[in-house]
Amino acid sequence: MTESILQSYLNEQHIKTDVQDNIDSLNKAVNEVKKYLTRRKIKSDIIPTTLVALDPKVKDIDPVVQQVETMIIKKWPTFKNSVTATMDTSTTYVRAVILESLSQLSKDDAATAALVWLTARDVIEHYQLDLEENVIRGLLQELADRTEENGRAAWGISHKLQTNKFKEAEISISAVNAAQIDGEALKVHLLDAMVHAAWSQQAGGGKNPHSQGQNNWSWPQFMAEHSATGITEVVNSALSQQAKSLSSISTSIQKSLDAYFAQLQPFFEGLNTSFANSITANNKRSELLWWKESLYSRSLNASYRSLNPMNTAVCMALDLAEEVGAISPESVDYLLRETLKDVHGEQAEEERLLTDWLMDSGSLHGDIQLALKERAAGGDERKPFLNAWANVVQSGDTTDFFTETGIDKTAKLTASDLAVWLFHGLQAQKLVIDN
Repeated sequence: MTESILQSYLNEQHIKTDVQDNIDSLNKAVNEVKKYLTRRKIKSDIIPTTLVALDPKVKDIDPVVQQVETMIIKKWPTFKNSVTATMDTSTTYVRAVILESLSQLSKDDAATAALVWLTARDVIEHYQLDLEENVIRGLLQELADRTEENGRAAWGISHKLQTNKFKEAEISISAVNAAQIDGEALKVHLLDAMVHAAWSQQAGGGKNPHSQGQNNWSWPQFMAEHSATGITEVVNSALSQQAKSLSSISTSIQKSLDAYFAQLQPFFEGLNTSFANSITANNKRSELLWWKESLYSRSLNASYRSLNPMNTAVCMALDLAEEVGAISPESVDYLLRETLKDVHGEQAEEERLLTDWLMDSGSLHGDIQLALKERAAGGDERKPFLNAWANVVQSGDTTDFFTETGIDKTAKLTASDLAVWLFHGLQAQKLVIDN
């Protein structure tokens, strides 16, 4: 989307305010909601928050609505009076703030994008979006595309290994400076050693207290000792400069090699990851093909053909969720549908009232019931299909299901729809816990 959800709601007049301070306050409330949803490592609050944000018919007594409304009022103290003056519904403002928050969080985190999409994708068909449909569908399409892209990346078998780009080594060697003796310095030393001190001014130097005319050992001794000292000093200085030049070569080579070898670890890590991803993807595909062909439930140690459509649908959803990662491509949904159809034929596509499915929950296999009961959830907030169904299985009472989900009692589902919806709920639960 080229513009924010909040701006779209303003443009389409789902919320009505032209006061910039009020708009700024709504944006501040968005940041508060984002902070609230990311305050913990687990993401369980994102699911009921998403369900509230999607449903234009949500009640203002919903706990999530009340909590977000409180955040808005902190930033916009006259919120209630302003909304009443425009004859708007306050829940629309609350939902717009939530949708904008989820949109921003989803852009920053692939797992959040997948979680919102998995939560929304099935239930959205049962909400009356009315004039808001274009905005909401646009957001969900973005999330769907991103999740599909990530799912394909995780499941794709690449024939070209993906690794970090490996740069060529560039070893830079500094030039070696030739050793050069300082002639002027050497000349000064030799003059001082050979020239009689009395002739220093005329000769340009001289410190020898003796002269050649004395014809004894004193002059040559002084000359030899002081010449040796001067020559040694000049030569050592030249050699020292050359040693520094040579040492810089070693440093230069070392730096180049360090930079070169620094590439090796991420290169081979990338290579290893690419190998692992390709192998994992291949294994996933093989295991799922075997699952589809065998039609065998490892959780029940039984053939799916021995189960009725409802037991098969729920069991397949549970089993498939055990086999795949939290983010998977759309094709996995179709694999589930086709596998169910392999067992029950066209019966898998026959619609039944959701109330009938719920009433039959008591006939689920005992192990399936136990698995669902583990997903039962209390509280007054909106619940996804999986948790609300689990509550029915646990209590045997269907009374609260439609209130908890916001789904109409006239809703119809096929066994195939039921399996996929439960599978998506199980995938969302993984994202809540693992990311």
